[in-house]
Amino acid sequence: MIKKIAALLLALTLSAGVLSGCGDKKDKDDKKADNFSAASATTDDDDEIAAPVQAEVLPEPSLTIDGEEVDTTDLTVLTIDGIDISFDEFRFYYFYSLESYKQTYGVTEDSLRDNQPAYNMFLEDVISRLKQELVTDKLAADYGIELDDEDRKVIENNMQNAKSDYESEEAFKEDMQKAHLSDEIYEKMFVRAQTYNKVMDTLFANDGELATSHDDFLAMVQDPEEYAHEVHIMVPFYAQVELDDSTAEGFDDMTLSQKISAKGAAYANLDEAAQEEAKAKAKEIAEEALKRALDGEDFNKLVEEYGWDIGLEDPKNGYYMRKDNTGGYPKDLLDAAFALQPGDISDELVENDTYGYFIVKRLEPDMDYINENIDAMIASNDQPAIQAKFAEVMDNMEVTYFDGWEKLTIDSIT
Repeated sequence: MIKKIAALLLALTLSAGVLSGCGDKKDKDDKKADNFSAASATTDDDDEIAAPVQAEVLPEPSLTIDGEEVDTTDLTVLTIDGIDISFDEFRFYYFYSLESYKQTYGVTEDSLRDNQPAYNMFLEDVISRLKQELVTDKLAADYGIELDDEDRKVIENNMQNAKSDYESEEAFKEDMQKAHLSDEIYEKMFVRAQTYNKVMDTLFANDGELATSHDDFLAMVQDPEEYAHEVHIMVPFYAQVELDDSTAEGFDDMTLSQKISAKGAAYANLDEAAQEEAKAKAKEIAEEALKRALDGEDFNKLVEEYGWDIGLEDPKNGYYMRKDNTGGYPKDLLDAAFALQPGDISDELVENDTYGYFIVKRLEPDMDYINENIDAMIASNDQPAIQAKFAEVMDNMEVTYFDGWEKLTIDSIT
């Protein structure tokens, strides 16, 4: 799929999975992932002369059932919970899902052609993707949320900004065709994106009907049985791995993320014995940090000196962990934090098979920070409830099909 359109689709995707990125948890999860990213590089040979490329000939949109072409002008392929899905809209999600199938599972049209049950499962996935998109429409209808003139202006501006990336209207139309998008579906995606924003702002934020209230959250975050405020020193297994000369030369000038990538890649290339040796060296460093912490040295300074957690480059804010671990923190770390009283430091290293060694200090809740960031913290806190609500709406959606549904094959839609 063309890069510009693909980027647009990524920005506009409104599946329930997107919800896990709301609030401040997303930044921290990204930073956790960075801790184990391996260095990678791509190269472009600018001197290579590209061969002439023949213009791609794309088939016109069509639907064929039992060898006969069907008029799709006013065809409703599916009705999902009272919402009609036109052929054009279904076709877009059909090919979007097919491309995802190819990249994720390595399937081909031929493999689906030779396996009708597998093709039927693919169609169910297309329906599931459509349901995810329609949750926004359904919630807006159920709670009387409507777009106003300001929303329409936002939609129009966003559409124009997306088109402005193209050198010409012809180039934009060509990418639209390659992405299986009609003008109507293209606009509908922007409308749905703005509807999603309004649904989230109205229902799940700012003391919305389905959001945790500010008062309830303030009570919860101050309950030591519900929330732990902690800061930690993380010493990963790769912390003491030696680098090759070329990488080591510029190591001190790297960002923490780059250092993590370099060390992580070097560790991944070691054999099992060498990895065990690296773990032992990392443990020695972690024990040194633990002793200094227990001797009363400034913990935040020790985090800056020894720590490798990107989320704690500025350690003064720490992390707020919920007892049910909806933030996805390592269980060893979570258990250690809740086992402490505010002000206490773990008296031994906490080892985690993925992240390495932790030295944990539990803190009192910082009410100034909480009040300044309460909306983002509530959004993170409410993720499980939001996801459950989206799943509930999806599960209750009823689907009816057009008469030719059971006869669809991989060759039916172009």
